[in-house]
Amino acid sequence: MLDFAHGFLMRSAVMVPALMIVSIGAWSALRKLQMMRLDEPFDAADMRTWPLAYAMADAAIFGLVFSAIVSALGDGQLTAAVGGGGAALVAIGAVPLLIAKWRR
Repeated sequence: MLDFAHGFLMRSAVMVPALMIVSIGAWSALRKLQMMRLDEPFDAADMRTWPLAYAMADAAIFGLVFSAIVSALGDGQLTAAVGGGGAALVAIGAVPLLIAKWRR
């Protein structure tokens, strides 16, 4: 349990801020290219309508889920792939569905 907590905290401390900075950069670049649809109402299924705060929260959720999966399974190429896939399923698949259901 102590190894899991240590691994999770160390990975999260590095990944979450890095992913949030990257999401801010990507969001800003897409907004500057006028690809964002911020004048339309928020739609969890359409990333172009996501406000910056939601994009940052989604990046943080991805980092936390990835850190938890990799900490539980151990280091390795396969676990990194499983962690990335699992984190993407949660952050990009499940969270927008939950938000859409909650907003109705």
